[in-house]
Amino acid sequence: MTRKLTSLDIARLAGVSQSTVSRVLRQLPNVDDDTREHVLRVIRKHRYTPNAAARSMKTNRSGNVAVVVANLDNPLYPALLHHLVEQLAGHGLRATVWEPAAGLDAETARAIAESPVDGVIFATAVDAARLEHEVIAQAKPVILMNRSLSSASFDAVVSDNHAGGAMVARFFARSGRRNIGLISGHSPASTITERKRGFMREVARHKGAMQCWTSELEFDAFTYANGYRAARELLARQPAIDALFCSNDILAIGAQDGARAADRQVPADLWVVGYDDIPMAGWDAIGLTTVRQPLETMTALAVERLVQRIAQPGLAPHTIKLPNELILRGSTATAGAQPASIALNVT
Repeated sequence: MTRKLTSLDIARLAGVSQSTVSRVLRQLPNVDDDTREHVLRVIRKHRYTPNAAARSMKTNRSGNVAVVVANLDNPLYPALLHHLVEQLAGHGLRATVWEPAAGLDAETARAIAESPVDGVIFATAVDAARLEHEVIAQAKPVILMNRSLSSASFDAVVSDNHAGGAMVARFFARSGRRNIGLISGHSPASTITERKRGFMREVARHKGAMQCWTSELEFDAFTYANGYRAARELLARQPAIDALFCSNDILAIGAQDGARAADRQVPADLWVVGYDDIPMAGWDAIGLTTVRQPLETMTALAVERLVQRIAQPGLAPHTIKLPNELILRGSTATAGAQPASIALNVT
């Protein structure tokens, strides 16, 4: 049997030090381009594959990061994962995806805490599972993104959902919408509760000029079907509604079709606005006006902070909150009648 090459063998064949080979493999700086390319040619020529187990034993790191998401049926999470995988790879790290079917329970928390990962990024944090998050944080560096907890013990990278909801209400008010509907469900997620709170507080500031009704359907699944049903129910109960705000894009896409099934024309009779700007929101057949979260920036900052925390576990936690943008499409105006995006200040 032929002996498997080691990094020391590659170093000898390339005429460089073993530490240089290590830096090339880990995509670290301080290696000039010519040397990097020379080492990579030797690696390709000899079909060298690093021994992950040996590297992990030597550095006490696996190069893997656990990414915990809520529901991959929501197109927001595949888009978020795409950016996270790309950002992690830029730091020489790989993502292992966890999608707890019933949320983060004690058993899943122990499994994540005991898994051979260097850190954990949560895109699905809820206060009900705060103790489980703390169990994991005792064993691994933890970063929250997209959602936050009512605890100051964690690093978090989020967008300003409260201001985003208020921005939609102000947009309706400035555009002459007077009878407003809100479609949302029951959710412990900070994203949903903050969007609703920001929207309703801004509507209240225009009391007398605007009225707002909410769907009476009770649901905790933010799906197309529930958006469709909620729009039908709300429009049947309050036919004067001329604008709908839905707390995520999937609900809004369902609401668009529910409105059309109720013989309401979008946008001639009714405006519809969603939240997140998932990829399909921009499809010509959907053309959904929505609040865009800066996913690429959020993921870049979350990964950067995780890398810092892995290197310096004693860093004091802090929260980064990013602004959102209202993207105008055909569900609120005919093409060309509005700018592509606007930012409405919320005081």
